[in-house]
Amino acid sequence: MISEEMIIPFYHSTLSAKLFYPNDEHGRFPVVCKVHGLITNNFDKEEELASMLTSEGIAYFVFHFTGFSSSPGVTSIQKFLSNLDQIVTYLTNYPKVDPLKIGLYGVSLGGAIATCHASRDHRIAALALQAPLYDFSFMVNYPEFDAIWEGLEFAGLVRLPEKGIKEQLIGDIQGNNPLNCIEEIAPRPIIIITGGKDTFIPLEGIKKLYSKAENPKRFIMIPNADHNLTNYLARYEVFNQIKNFFVNYFQNKHLDYQKILDEVSVF
Repeated sequence: MISEEMIIPFYHSTLSAKLFYPNDEHGRFPVVCKVHGLITNNFDKEEELASMLTSEGIAYFVFHFTGFSSSPGVTSIQKFLSNLDQIVTYLTNYPKVDPLKIGLYGVSLGGAIATCHASRDHRIAALALQAPLYDFSFMVNYPEFDAIWEGLEFAGLVRLPEKGIKEQLIGDIQGNNPLNCIEEIAPRPIIIITGGKDTFIPLEGIKKLYSKAENPKRFIMIPNADHNLTNYLARYEVFNQIKNFFVNYFQNKHLDYQKILDEVSVF
């Protein structure tokens, strides 16, 4: 596996990123781009999934949204959406990437961002969601909303706008809600994975999001997985399902993908 750290231009600023790709310096590869949530990993911690994907000939791209980690500035949902659009444009022009095989892997809040973006960007070929935020109103009305964001800021994990993240969020989500966007993903395939021990995102909400998606789609429950995948075996199973989803799609793009999903569907 080869890796390259990158600085992606974003208006008058930049986004930090890293690309992992198979041991072939001259190839163009399908790529899975991770869209992180409120908790973002150090890039080195992404090597587990990166190794699984690159061993199957798929590149893995990770980045930090504006206001997170080494990406400068203050964050907002609108910047999340704008960041992702810039990242996809960058990937379509990058010489190591097959521009017709770009998949998104959205986690938690990143799942909502990935869904909204993919619904209107047909450069995205396939979408995988892990414990996705299914409705921005759930986030706005979450009892500990302010405490969560303020705690992240206090810990140095995110930089917030001065006027308050909730007020900014209410404005940013107008016209952007995964429940209203997910049906537009079809006919591109979508997989939604959640954990039986996730106490943060309600299962009924994720099922509602899944019900609104059109085929081809698949829902998977990993019984021992919590929201942050702290159990190693559960994390491996989630990553293995994500790997298999993208391998099957990128290698069998012209087949009946819903038939492939139905053969192993557990929902």
